Amino acid sequence: MTHISPLLTVTEAAVYLRYSSSKIYKTLQKGELQFIKRGKSYLIHVNSLDDYITAHLMN
Repeated sequence: MTHISPLLTVTEAAVYLRYSSSKIYKTLQKGELQFIKRGKSYLIHVNSLDDYITAHLMN
């Protein structure tokens, strides 16, 4: 069984949301996703991505 880390890179987050990496960076800059910055890299918790999805659901 493969274990998925709860912290994803921008590339992994883009795959998770089916966005481009540049869209993820723009979303981070707008403050719409919580993240951890480690050096030049951004790490995004899966829960933050799930919260983003929930907040943007359309009825």
